[in-house]
Amino acid sequence: MFEKKGDQYTITDKDWKNVRDQLVSMRINGGFPYIVVENGDYHHNGELLLKHRYEGIELDLRDLEGVLNYLFQLWGRPVHLETVIEDHPTLFSSEGKEMKRKRLDS
Repeated sequence: MFEKKGDQYTITDKDWKNVRDQLVSMRINGGFPYIVVENGDYHHNGELLLKHRYEGIELDLRDLEGVLNYLFQLWGRPVHLETVIEDHPTLFSSEGKEMKRKRLDS
């Protein structure tokens, strides 16, 4: 298996079955993440809450920031996305300028 650390990939397991399974799982949904609208009136304020259906592959945080800022422009209100980062539920929020990150562990 392999994992991305920064801009490079590191081999973590050389068993071909594990590598095959990881490659196949990365191609589920054409390699695109499943993101669904969870709430269109989040905080009862017209804010948009999206949820990433985490399947073992984290979202690219650089792409996420650009996408959330663009969605803010389209939605016209703050936009939030819940996902898993480093095995912890995390909420990302954008009000158009910068992305904020909040860990949701209880």
